[in-house]
Amino acid sequence: MKIINIVASGDLHQSVSFERLPELPDTNYRYNPENYHGAYILLSRGKATIYRSGKYIIYGLASLDEVDTSYREFLTRISPLIDPSLASPPEVRNIVGMEDFQIEIPLLQLVVALRMEQVEYEPEQFPGLIYRGDAGTALIFSSGKVIFAGFKDLDSMEAFASGLKAKIKNVA
Repeated sequence: MKIINIVASGDLHQSVSFERLPELPDTNYRYNPENYHGAYILLSRGKATIYRSGKYIIYGLASLDEVDTSYREFLTRISPLIDPSLASPPEVRNIVGMEDFQIEIPLLQLVVALRMEQVEYEPEQFPGLIYRGDAGTALIFSSGKVIFAGFKDLDSMEAFASGLKAKIKNVA
């Protein structure tokens, strides 16, 4: 399983004065209120979006190990604007992964096997089958590639992928 993106979010528990953003080095942030109401903080791994309310989102990470490192870098970068001791660490909200099952997947047969209420398949609009499980969602393509989204931890994503692969092998 290859991790494509990890999204984590948290709260600084204080408002952020965007008027003070110019105090940060130019390479550290992007803010254009005409395009979006949040400011982007560039990190060595990923990016962060910060809002005036103090809420923040860190995204674009490729491993769970990067969450804490990116959070600490984020706090360091914005520390001239806030009191870092008030901030709460981020919680993982979404893990997106990809796996290649390396088999041709008959999507029409899979629709029947996976129960209609959990499946969306409209090939005229989207070339993949959307399978909604209890823990997350899978985008399944006839090529054998599968995108997994909406997971909060790797174990549940890997268990979901394993169960899905078994179902697909029964159909293929």
